[in-house]
Formats: sequence, C-alpha cells, structure tokens
Amino acid sequence: MKKYYFLIFSLFFLSTSAQNDLENIKKKYGSIKSYSLNYELIMSMNSTDEDVKIIEESGKIFGNNSSYIINHKNMDVISDGEKIYNIIHSTKEINIVQYSDNNLWNPINIFKNFLERINSSSIEHKNDYIHVSFYIEDLERTYLFFLDKNYDIFKLVFNTKGNNSKTTILINNIEFTDKTLNIGFDKSSYEDYYLNFL
Repeated sequence: MKKYYFLIFSLFFLSTSAQNDLENIKKKYGSIKSYSLNYELIMSMNSTDEDVKIIEESGKIFGNNSSYIINHKNMDVISDGEKIYNIIHSTKEINIVQYSDNNLWNPINIFKNFLERINSSSIEHKNDYIHVSFYIEDLERTYLFFLDKNYDIFKLVFNTKGNNSKTTILINNIEFTDKTLNIGFDKSSYEDYYLNFL
C-alpha cells in the first residue's frame, strides 16, 4: 500500500513540476524580440549504428522575427523577411530563395515551433537538465531540445524521417533583448559575387 501511495505522490509531483517548467519556459521564450547566440554545428550520418561526422563548424546567429544573419566560416546566410541570401565566399556566389517559415535554420521559427508544441507531457527531467521533444508531421522532423536549470537551451537536435542524418547544434552565450535589429541584404558589399536566383 505504501508503494501505491508513493507512486501516486511521485506522479503528482512530476506533473506539477512539469507544469511549472512549462510556464517558466513559455514566459522566457514567449516574448522574444531579438536574439544572438554562438553555436557549434555538427552534421552526422548514421552508418552501422555509429554516427559519422560529415560537417563540424562553429558560427554565430543574430536577428529578430523573420530577419536574421547566420555567420559560418565559409558561408553566411542573410534573411530580410522576403528572401534568403546564401552567400558562399569560396566561389563568390549568392544563392537567393524566397523566404519560408519552414526553413530549418530560421531561429524564430525554431522558437515558435518550440512554444506551440511544448506541453507538460513533452517535458522530461534528466540528471541535470530538462529534455523536450516533439515531432512535426508536415516537416517529418523530430526536434529534441536540451535546457539547463535556468531554462536556457544549450543543445538542439534535428532528425528527419527517412533520413539517416542528424543535425546537432550546441548553443553558447544565448542572449535575448527587447531591441529591434535592422537587418537587410546590401548588394554593394558583394559587387563581385554572382547572384543566382533559385
């Protein structure tokens, strides 16, 4: 009988704890106006039950709403909310596509999906961090978020259905502000680059 009461108490405690976590997470990420973060990106392929790294690089992201800049070592990405400019420095080429809310690298879209799909049942406490996972059916993509005790996201993993690749983002120095950043693409900065409209 004691085991039964202990089980009920444990379930109640976990449910209350998850609900408190949910409220704190939504409060922290629900009113983001602008952000900046440094990160490490690791893309790997699963081969015979072992992850083989195919890309490993660091970068920086800052932006607000649908406008953002991603700085990689060999490539920069600029979104002005209407178009996305993929700037490849090694070939001096700029691939231009229409802006999409489903773009994997749009940070605001990542936070938006996070807030819309998180619920108390998707929150799981591990040893010293909080784990949140959900699946987006129309994208066929699983999102795995790892948060520390202050609810800062320190790791994010994407898995796409039917694809044996995995994208891991290790987040450092994430900051949010109430400022609105003026972000756009300045063609004069890339005069000798070839513009490729896709």
